[in-house]
Amino acid sequence: MSKWTVLVALSLAMFILVIDTTIMNVSISTLIDDFDTTVTIVQGVITMYALVMAAFMITGGKLGDIWGRLLTFRRGLVVYGTGSLITALSPTIGVLFIGWSILEGLGAVLVMPALQTLVTSNYEGADRALAYGLIGGVVASGLALGPIIGGWLTTAYTWRLAFAAEVVIVLIVLWLSRQIRDAPVEPSERPTLDIVGTILSALGMGAIVYGILLAGAYGWWQARIPFDIAGIPFNPLGLSPTPIFIGIGILTLLIFLAWERHVVASGREPLVHVSLLRMRSFTSGMGIQLVQTLVMGGILFAMSLFFQIALGLTAMQTGFLYLPLSIPLLVASLTGARLAVRIPPRRIIQAGLIGAIAGLLLIIAALDVEITGIEVSIGFAVLGLGIGLMGSQIMNLALSIVSPERTSEAAALMATSQNLGMSLGTALLGAMLLAGLAVSAVAMIEESPVLPDEIKSEVIVAVEDSVEFVSDDQLKEVLQDVPPDIADEILNINEAARIQGIRTALWAAVIIAVLGQIPAYFLPRRKLVADVQNDA
Repeated sequence: MSKWTVLVALSLAMFILVIDTTIMNVSISTLIDDFDTTVTIVQGVITMYALVMAAFMITGGKLGDIWGRLLTFRRGLVVYGTGSLITALSPTIGVLFIGWSILEGLGAVLVMPALQTLVTSNYEGADRALAYGLIGGVVASGLALGPIIGGWLTTAYTWRLAFAAEVVIVLIVLWLSRQIRDAPVEPSERPTLDIVGTILSALGMGAIVYGILLAGAYGWWQARIPFDIAGIPFNPLGLSPTPIFIGIGILTLLIFLAWERHVVASGREPLVHVSLLRMRSFTSGMGIQLVQTLVMGGILFAMSLFFQIALGLTAMQTGFLYLPLSIPLLVASLTGARLAVRIPPRRIIQAGLIGAIAGLLLIIAALDVEITGIEVSIGFAVLGLGIGLMGSQIMNLALSIVSPERTSEAAALMATSQNLGMSLGTALLGAMLLAGLAVSAVAMIEESPVLPDEIKSEVIVAVEDSVEFVSDDQLKEVLQDVPPDIADEILNINEAARIQGIRTALWAAVIIAVLGQIPAYFLPRRKLVADVQNDA
């Protein structure tokens, strides 16, 4: 076995898992045109991809314990490659949803936990730390190169080529996987799959993310417009579906935890050992992972909308505008591991959060109607440094404080928080963007000295009923028969409202990053150790 061959195989697998979302984000406007769809539909597709991974990642880790990690890794690659092929050939947004959001998402839930465990079975000591560091660098590289690769292919050729290339990479990894040493599980230790727990965890997380996704259209508390299920009105007490679905999701997750305790008490194997969630340092690590990916996922989606819809930039131009974010992120990820030799990871993560907050504030300050996109570069660079510092530490730190027999389960939980963060980031910041856009547009319409009073209420109702982040060209088509002075005023209002919508989304990211200091405070104060008994 060549340790470098193994590392190449595992790194290639991680790379294609990471670049997927970035490719989709820089291709938003092209997807809308190719499939004649809307921003909201594309947002739902991107959110569902991460949600499928979040909902079933724990199950994927458990299947690794049942089937064996290497076999699970290979099966996941086959499912993922099949999804990539369907995505590359998809004739409609519905087929793309099945190939990308569903099949690629399900393939990833098998690959990711197994990959993390295979690192521990193929490397020890300094080699293991190096392997985790390099794979962390691969994650950062994927975030760095994904927008460039996706932007170039989308603009020069087609976004479909990126997914066709993933099929080729999957075949290469499958061939190289012959060199990987398995992380075997003794037959007597092989668990069974907790079907009830799987269903409850998936429904709980799915309901929460779905509720947040609906907030942009229906409001956070009171319903702006009626909501129905299969044609049946569903607005009890005039509530938006958002708090209802979030409440259902939280209740379902509480039932899930109670069920898992019952399974353990009855002597059976649970989907997840609740004892892991009682480890303060580990759950703090999950919290940091959630914050990091929530901010990153939300920013990628919101700023891609801004660059492509508001500024009218191509996918390639959008990709290059992300370079000031992705290059510092890559540098910080690669150097962060070396800092951990002298500085406790907790301090590095706290510094990363501060950097992320500072970067977001700089981006907010730079946003303006006349912006070209270059003005946000400094903010992107500071944000990238902060996110990179956090990412360089969190996975190794979290897995170092659990016992070896719980590594696979812990890796699945960390991957769950990572992908839940990505789905929540896209859903939450997307919803905040639309909410901010709607509120500011309504206020500007009411205050407009140009719009006649008799049409203001009509325009406001139209905004509230179908708020969308639309380009000037799309709006001009709608306003073809409107008098020029009124059309110009509506265009100006839309332009200013888009800026306010982006700012609202970014302020939400700032608040989340500030709250991230709470779990960071409870991380271990010492340098990395592998002994769970010393957990602080």
